[in-house]
Amino acid sequence: MRRKDREITDFDEMMKIVAKCDTCRLAIFDETFPYIVPLNFGTNVENG
Repeated sequence: MRRKDREITDFDEMMKIVAKCDTCRLAIFDETFPYIVPLNFGTNVENG
């Protein structure tokens, strides 16, 4: 985490943020060009 003052450590707060998202974007820099790959994802919370 680059900015410790903005870090979210509460699990419930993390799940609220994830619930608002439908796509995760993975940014990669490959030698000469950066690119972004959109990824779909799902979550499953077991035992809280």
